[in-house]
Amino acid sequence: MTTTPQFSTEIDHLLDMFTQKNLVFQPDFENLDPKKHYQYSEDGHENYHRSTESSKKELILGQKWRRIDENGSANPIYEKNHSLLQDYLKNYRNRGMDFLETIILEILNNGREETDEIENLPGLRKFFKNSTESEQELMEKFRIVVEFALRAEDLLPERIYRLVDDVMSASFSQEQCACLLAWMWFDTRKNRSFFEILTSTHPISIEKIKFLLHFFSETWIQMPRGVVSFLRIKSENFMENQFEKLKNSKKLSEISIRNDLLIEETALCTQVDFANKHIGGGVLRLGGVQEEIRFLMCPEMMVSMLICDKMEPDEAISIVGAQVYSSYTGYSGKLKWRELQPKDALQNQYRDKFHRIQTECLAINAIKFFGHPSRNLGTQLQEQNIQKELTKAAVGFAAHGPDFDGVPIFSGWWGCGAYSGNKPLKFLIQLMAASIANRPLVMCTFGDSKIGNRCRQMKKRLEMDGITVGGLYDLLLKVPILDGAHDEMHVFDEIERILCERAGGN
Repeated sequence: MTTTPQFSTEIDHLLDMFTQKNLVFQPDFENLDPKKHYQYSEDGHENYHRSTESSKKELILGQKWRRIDENGSANPIYEKNHSLLQDYLKNYRNRGMDFLETIILEILNNGREETDEIENLPGLRKFFKNSTESEQELMEKFRIVVEFALRAEDLLPERIYRLVDDVMSASFSQEQCACLLAWMWFDTRKNRSFFEILTSTHPISIEKIKFLLHFFSETWIQMPRGVVSFLRIKSENFMENQFEKLKNSKKLSEISIRNDLLIEETALCTQVDFANKHIGGGVLRLGGVQEEIRFLMCPEMMVSMLICDKMEPDEAISIVGAQVYSSYTGYSGKLKWRELQPKDALQNQYRDKFHRIQTECLAINAIKFFGHPSRNLGTQLQEQNIQKELTKAAVGFAAHGPDFDGVPIFSGWWGCGAYSGNKPLKFLIQLMAASIANRPLVMCTFGDSKIGNRCRQMKKRLEMDGITVGGLYDLLLKVPILDGAHDEMHVFDEIERILCERAGGN
């Protein structure tokens, strides 16, 4: 198996750990309540027909691929949609981009008021114009999208429920994921479709079409026979219950600072997604930072956007089994699609007994602070905000229980960047959360080795002084807040000062 030099020393150890302990990320299909965890990848879809009055609001609506709508009535738009897709398959070889645009527009406008009809798809047109591939090559790639869209009726269950109320997880085959994603080309719902990508001429939208079409091409050439699970993790009253019981007995976890490794270059671990409270963030619009990049590399993750509501303060979302199909260069507005590289493909090599890729993407959303981090640090240090972010991270990190003691969490500057978080503070919050879960924390610095080294020194000092999770929490509450701007290392400097004073200046 191919490993990257940056991760080669860890992978053998992790593989032994997973094998010897028979580790399985949740949901574990052999030990779950089928009334809360839905395996759409298995036969018996009728078992998920909920008869409660609230079931309609729990459904994914707008299933354009079904003859029967969510109310059990004949779907008035089915026949036309089906006919249009069949027409594309019959005629695409002799037609061009105008024909494709017409097909998509007719499906998008099917059932819409005439005054509300969509007239063109400028993003799609620019993609064809700028592509180095021929028009017929691109029409062939869209043929694959249409093929998956037509398979949806046979492969997808009659009803698919959102992860709300007592529905905790949903698992789909990778082929089912491709069918769901195929229909996102023919929808207009915000955060539920590719509509804004197709109508935007921004360069990043053009790149996103490349990521998506490459996904469909790869799955068509060799359809993976795996499963992808989406799990909603929730823990009510975390601070009052788990934290208060554990804070004084929990020692700080081991940490590793990596300047040479990106989160997505790992395997057999938890990879943190610096998430938006609406999972996926701006991946279906103009977003191009950490979360959006992960979803473009692994488009199956986008299914979570169809079934997950906004994350609550005590919730996280786990995705297990999503395959990596593409690599990338650049960041944000300069993001570019790249053919899959070995370092990013590593995690695809390892699957569990349920045929899921054995790597977890854990979505946790940080608080969005406003203003420069040097001036909003006082707000970040308010106890209520520390509690919120500690709860968010710990709920996700501890989701798999004591069997996962020792399985690393790969993270980085969560909630920094666009969310204006302070890097030292975010490191310490994640350290407390990992310690509560008894799991080592690996911080990928994204090249910021200066702060990475300070993180390492800070951890060493805390260990020397025998600081527990509760002790570190109390230290954070003692960090003084200044009237003006704070130095980026203010939190570290003040904790070291307090510890020195306790030791009598030594």
